[in-house]
Amino acid sequence: MPLTNSHSEATTTDILNHADTMISGKKRQSWVVGSILSLAGCFSWSSWFLMQTKISKNYPCQYSSTAIMSISGAIQSAVLSLIIKRNFAMWILKTKLEIIGVLYAGIIGSGLCYVGMSWCVKQRGPVFTSAFTPFTQIFAAAFDFFILHEQIYLGSVLGSILVMLGLYILLWGKSNEAVNCGKKQAQLAKEEENRDTEAQISVINSKSNP
Repeated sequence: MPLTNSHSEATTTDILNHADTMISGKKRQSWVVGSILSLAGCFSWSSWFLMQTKISKNYPCQYSSTAIMSISGAIQSAVLSLIIKRNFAMWILKTKLEIIGVLYAGIIGSGLCYVGMSWCVKQRGPVFTSAFTPFTQIFAAAFDFFILHEQIYLGSVLGSILVMLGLYILLWGKSNEAVNCGKKQAQLAKEEENRDTEAQISVINSKSNP
């Protein structure tokens, strides 16, 4: 269900035509393929956070690790692009917007963001870091609606609300888990201290009463 934007120039007829297009069989198939690919992307992204946890323990150099990962990703993307599109004219950046987009994606998206996420994974773990990943979709939807004046749908709004609720529930559970772990560690330390004290007392008693 589309939510109209006051700044959008879309008319009622355009919305109805778009709805008719969405219910076609070809579009349904695209939705299925898109959902499967989105699910695969979520699994791959989650696996990256888990692998980053192990990498940070054996190789704590975040900048060089990000550089190696970016170079390998660029090689894989180049090979895939050559397989799909063999027109080398498409590789040439012609406009300023394309150059700025590539520089921004490389410096901010693949550089600073991955370094920051690697640092967060090292400091707080993969679960805490991955919890904030869905904010990307929320920011993208807000940017499309308020800046680009694109059409937004009720499903996107409900999905954003569910993401926010899930994030707060996760953070609440993590905070309770941290408190409980702290209490258990303090209790174990106290029990160990009591055992050491009892052992010392028994040693003193055995020496005083030969």
